[in-house]
Amino acid sequence: MWSAVLGAVTLVLSPFGLLSGAAIALVTLSAGLMPGVKSLLAALLGGVIMAVFTEHWSGLMLASAEFWLPAFAFAVIYGRTASLSTMVAAATIVALAGVAFAYTYYGSMEIFWSTLMQTMVQAWQDQGVVLEPQAVDLMLEQMPKLLTMLIAMGMLTVWLSMLFLARWWQTRLYEMAPFSASFQQIALGNAFAVGLLLVLLLALFMPEQAMLQDMLGVLVLAFMVQGLAVIHTVAMVKQLNKGWLILVYILLGVLPHMIMLVASLGWLENWINWRSKITLDSQS
Repeated sequence: MWSAVLGAVTLVLSPFGLLSGAAIALVTLSAGLMPGVKSLLAALLGGVIMAVFTEHWSGLMLASAEFWLPAFAFAVIYGRTASLSTMVAAATIVALAGVAFAYTYYGSMEIFWSTLMQTMVQAWQDQGVVLEPQAVDLMLEQMPKLLTMLIAMGMLTVWLSMLFLARWWQTRLYEMAPFSASFQQIALGNAFAVGLLLVLLLALFMPEQAMLQDMLGVLVLAFMVQGLAVIHTVAMVKQLNKGWLILVYILLGVLPHMIMLVASLGWLENWINWRSKITLDSQS
């Protein structure tokens, strides 16, 4: 019932899609595959009913691709592997594949977004909307270069947020180890670390290849999650005040360079293995 309600509300208020997807993932993780399928179908049914009244069929397709189907799929992966690291890796691979597909299908994504933005600006101007020159420059010159990367990073953020929320709900509803214990173990592994290094080097030597820049953004976000896992582990072992964690998240929201710093921490942890050393030092 709640999946159907949230599915319907998602078409009107898209942020509710995160709760809807998390509910599907929770049912899949807690009850198994078939109950998860039923929850997914309930969300789709709620979305279809709302689309009938609002004629917002494009929103239904978008919600299915952004929230409901990924939530179910990644919950299945997490349920089968019992590894948050594997789920994060799978979501990262899907985001990278999405970037590669977009460039394969459309060619230059900058041209694609630039054409779309020009159409939007022209439509607004025809309707009498007055746009500032800075806004027009942002939409026509700056956004087309970054939009693919921002969308891919945004999708990955949404997918991970839904699964993290579902896992946290699960640990609160059942007698399980706290979510923090699973989160602190996230490690993407050396293969991803080498992949990030290769993409970074290729992007430096071939700056004209925009796809490499967009893939680099996705990988940086994934390693930022691992870096946060390291920071949470240090805070737990050293028994630091929670204010330090709050400060880190605030800085991530206001300082773009902080994302690179935390991602670098996560990348280096694959080779240095700080978490094991910190845990051993605390036990000795």
